Amino acid sequence: MRNLTQWLDEYNASHQNPGNKRIHYWCVPAIAVCTVALLWLVQIPATPVNLGQIILIGAMFFYGYLSGKLALGMLPFVLLLAAAIMAYQSYVAFPLWIPAATIWIIAWVFQFIGHKKEAQKPSFFTDILFLLIGPLWILGAVYDKFGIRFRDA
Repeated sequence: MRNLTQWLDEYNASHQNPGNKRIHYWCVPAIAVCTVALLWLVQIPATPVNLGQIILIGAMFFYGYLSGKLALGMLPFVLLLAAAIMAYQSYVAFPLWIPAATIWIIAWVFQFIGHKKEAQKPSFFTDILFLLIGPLWILGAVYDKFGIRFRDA
């Protein structure tokens, strides 16, 4: 399995165009949020658990394996996401799947526009786990901006 630096370097290689980067900074979080929201609606039979919860827990284990600092940085986002989905379901009568699916589709259209500008195929075409690397790549950029070291020397 690749280490954090290998994952991020490979992801970064296909995300050099400034326009594509801006698109990704907005659309990767939107896709992540909407994907979890849609999977949250898939109940695991005979349990109180849903697929969104399982994906979030699995993602956090993957992030922890790659980098404790990045996993800690993702934790507030993951907890806020779960709380927001539960609040939406409790207080909003409009079905969650409608805004989640709409935003998800729009964000993916923009992602592909960005990759057309980049003249590179999306990373997840080579490895599906790159769908989990996108959010780390963004968090890594935030850490870099604030001078927070998150990679091993």
